[in-house]
Amino acid sequence: MSNGHAIAAVTRTLQTLLVAATPNVTMLPLDKARDGAASDEQLNLFLYNTPMSAAFRNSDPMGLRPGESGSPPLPLMLHYLITAYGADEASAHRVLGLAMSILHDHTLLGRQEIVDANHGEPVSDLDRQPERVRITPLTLSTHDMFELWSGFATSYRVSAAYEVSVVLIDSARTPRSPLPVLRRGAAAVAGGDAVLTAVLAPERAMIATVGASVRMLGSNLAAVSAVEFSHPRLSAPLVAAPEVAGDQERRVRVPADAGAVCGFYQVRALTERVGVPRVASNSVPMGLGPTISVTSPLAVPAGTVSVTLRCQPRIVAGQEVSVLLGSASAAPATVVTAPDAGDFSTVTATFPLVGPGTYTVRLRIDGADSDPVRYTGSPAVPEFDPAVQVVVS
Repeated sequence: MSNGHAIAAVTRTLQTLLVAATPNVTMLPLDKARDGAASDEQLNLFLYNTPMSAAFRNSDPMGLRPGESGSPPLPLMLHYLITAYGADEASAHRVLGLAMSILHDHTLLGRQEIVDANHGEPVSDLDRQPERVRITPLTLSTHDMFELWSGFATSYRVSAAYEVSVVLIDSARTPRSPLPVLRRGAAAVAGGDAVLTAVLAPERAMIATVGASVRMLGSNLAAVSAVEFSHPRLSAPLVAAPEVAGDQERRVRVPADAGAVCGFYQVRALTERVGVPRVASNSVPMGLGPTISVTSPLAVPAGTVSVTLRCQPRIVAGQEVSVLLGSASAAPATVVTAPDAGDFSTVTATFPLVGPGTYTVRLRIDGADSDPVRYTGSPAVPEFDPAVQVVVS
């Protein structure tokens, strides 16, 4: 790749190209580009910015072999301002037009052009970098152009901006080149580790519930011996053994543990082999919703409606809870989790000014909703479960 002389090599190559528009091509700051007494045609090539290219910022150096690592190159985008001068404005416009035409026809800097333009200069290796150097017109807003010229305290002249990229300056750090592996370690096993792509709710269910059999999708799942369900409100993950064998899909039942809570879990598969440390897969999210039953009357008069329901698993301190009646949402007035109530909680919410109609009740805990849908008939079709519907008359 290129070295630190690459910036100068690009500027020198552009200067050589622009000589075809006028022999007088300078490379000076804006306030020193033009002598007040001069009247000849002139182009000034000014490098005013050198941002880095995000596309190459973290890329590996060219030529690395598998297993090697090295510092990424310094990827620069060079921003130039080309300013035209002449005996009058028409002359300056003509010179600028010729310069822009030349750069329009040279969207790529040729490798031989770079070599010829920098003959006798320090070697930059710019012509040898794998990525070609491209010239692109750069649009500057009126505000940006004004700030650029006012920073040099000089009068504005008609100009054109260009971006020349990408210049890859190689790092001086030596890459790490580890030796080849001669023997696998004692813990090495044939086949890849388990990888999860998704954990899906049971068929015909909107969300998983406690005790439900969920589907794990992924690869290399045949050797999985346990599944962990982690939740930020649990001190330790819930663990269950997979039920149905398979390499790309397996089933596991959500543990009906007394400490289970609703919300979103991170699920990962564990593989244990004799004499080998346990290997954990990546984690994928899974929502666990509450199972509810409405204990308040299902038929009530219009007006203020109070809904009481019982949910499983129980609600723990700090969880965000809301009750939904149709599309309306309300914070619970009371949440009761009695010590002798097992793994249930009782929630009551009040909705004012409810008109006649049939409303489906849902409970949302930490973003996970209860499932209000059931399937009936043959073939099975979905419908809202009447057991969680309140009729207001």
